[in-house]
Amino acid sequence: MTERQTLRRGFEPRLKRRLSTGLVAGIIVGGVLGLVVGLIAFDGRSAAILGCVVGGVIAGLLYGTLVGSFAGLESPDPGEEPSDTPHPLSAPMVEEEHEPDHSATLRGREDSET
Repeated sequence: MTERQTLRRGFEPRLKRRLSTGLVAGIIVGGVLGLVVGLIAFDGRSAAILGCVVGGVIAGLLYGTLVGSFAGLESPDPGEEPSDTPHPLSAPMVEEEHEPDHSATLRGREDSET
């Protein structure tokens, strides 16, 4: 299996799961908010309340889709991140480069000047 297939196998289910969760949550929250706004704004006119509920469902669907798709792009769960090496902790650590000590050279110049 290629690296691209491995990444897709981990990414696609996460995106589908979070996108569908965003859709369902957006529909429910949008419908409830539309109902509340409709009941407050339109005192018992059922067609107007139903219109608010439908508008809330549509707005919630769009917002839930947007948030769910963005949530699917975030980093994978801890321990399931893709890696460049099969065993990242077995790779040798990179050593820091140190600047050479020029103090001995400077002391030599000071001694010769005096």
